[in-house]
Amino acid sequence: MGTHTSSPSELREGRGLLADHLKAWPELIGERIAERFDAANGNLPFLFKVLSIEKALSIQSHPDKRTAEALHARLPEIYKGVSPYSERFVSLILRLRLDSNHKPEMALAITPFRALCGFRPLPEIANFLQLVPELASLIPATVLQTFLSAASSRHFDGQTQKAALRNVFVAVMTAPELEFKHQLRLLVSRYKGGGAKTAEGETEQLVELVVQLNLQFPDDIGVFCTFLLNYVVLKPGEAIFLGAGEPHAYIYGGD
Repeated sequence: MGTHTSSPSELREGRGLLADHLKAWPELIGERIAERFDAANGNLPFLFKVLSIEKALSIQSHPDKRTAEALHARLPEIYKGVSPYSERFVSLILRLRLDSNHKPEMALAITPFRALCGFRPLPEIANFLQLVPELASLIPATVLQTFLSAASSRHFDGQTQKAALRNVFVAVMTAPELEFKHQLRLLVSRYKGGGAKTAEGETEQLVELVVQLNLQFPDDIGVFCTFLLNYVVLKPGEAIFLGAGEPHAYIYGGD
């Protein structure tokens, strides 16, 4: 539900667009909200979605407002309000992103819900890099060693640790296709054969997630993000907030 021009919501019984109704009755949004979030003239400052997730959605992150505006100015053919492509070939989600706004998200669970959200603490990632040879093999030795040092030391500043994390993530996500597919198959085979070290971190829950994701998306590099991103399990009524730059993927929710 929303007022974006790509797919505007309508009132029931053919009583016009939601945007026109909110423009006529601005008190429904409120003056403070309208001023803070540029919600004047019937512009609802959020998009409401109800998702039933049986298959994991793609890993993604959203820019902050300043970056979104810069991208819109530099790449208007991508970041604009009206899609240049036929709607037949462009998904609703893509069309709703074609503008200059940032896209923070809040996910509120109405059923049991699972997601990958934000990077794990560096010590957790370091533990997996030492525990999971299939993952570590995708990272150059110098990048790996720098990260392990940054994760275990209190003397590194935050920017150094962020750079170390970024280099590890880039190394994994840009690993040669033949190499990461080979290592992923080895990992899944080891897990299916009962080779996980549950006492050290390769828990039953994590093993099941890796196998499940590989079943849904065979040989996909994104499966390795299981070791890099927080695995979040929400109960009905619980929520997570996803700010700018937070990598995330919704895994399941819709019982």
